[in-house]
Amino acid sequence: MSGAATQSQRRTTAGNGRDLWVPAPARIVALKDENFNTKTFTMEFTDERLRAEYRFEPGQFNMVYVPKIGEAAISISSDPHRPQQMGHTIRLVGTVTRAMGRMKVGDVVGLRGPFGTGWPMQRLDGHDVVIMGGGIGLAPLRPVIYWLLQHRKRCGRVVLFYGCRFPEDRLFAEELQGWEKGGELDVLVTVDNATAGWAGPVGVVTQLLRRVKVTGERTIVLVCGPRILNRVASWNFLQLHVPAEQVYVSLERNMNCGFGLCGHCQYGSKFVCRDGPVFCYADIANIFAKEEV
Repeated sequence: MSGAATQSQRRTTAGNGRDLWVPAPARIVALKDENFNTKTFTMEFTDERLRAEYRFEPGQFNMVYVPKIGEAAISISSDPHRPQQMGHTIRLVGTVTRAMGRMKVGDVVGLRGPFGTGWPMQRLDGHDVVIMGGGIGLAPLRPVIYWLLQHRKRCGRVVLFYGCRFPEDRLFAEELQGWEKGGELDVLVTVDNATAGWAGPVGVVTQLLRRVKVTGERTIVLVCGPRILNRVASWNFLQLHVPAEQVYVSLERNMNCGFGLCGHCQYGSKFVCRDGPVFCYADIANIFAKEEV
């Protein structure tokens, strides 16, 4: 077998030899409304062996297939220590995701994955960790928080910054409060527009950096949100002397195959589905600010 064939096979099969081109049936076992247009779907594979063997890394995603509708790339938002039940927090704004919104507990979808490069969990050892999410961008970061709580002694200070439009738009609102009260990480939440009962900060999430001292050389930064947040946050952390090699961003792109073969998610010389969605800023600095990329 040629080297090229071997590499292609690695891209398109899981560790157990499962063909990742083929969606595996997965049943919805729980549903939770997060806000007016976002739901968290908890799913498990119907095949017991596949369910037991499945593993994912924080930051990876699955391709979710709705029969007769289509397929969409959805980040995994659940606890990586409990991979048998996968959480997908989905904003219901497209054809596939709106179809998901009409589904109920017991319905079956198809799943392919996991795909992509996740957050650099092993690099977090001995570092302070600053996590910044905006809107739905908290979903791919949630597995990181679960991991950190499980391995809390391996890191220094952990700070979570989260921003959304309105207080009612917050994802995982109860967990945010629990994480804050737990004391193992600092949680700061801001909204663009306050409504009745909101007593927290108002403004863009990057403004929260004024409230926390960041020690650049010992800090690793994880950012996920809209494109403008990814850019502004990354530049702000660079100005605080965090090395470019210690700033990571998760990018969103239209994806079709998951293997970097179809070209839909090409990002310069890279592919978001294969080389990302998590990228080290230093690796994409030359194209990060270009609108046409």
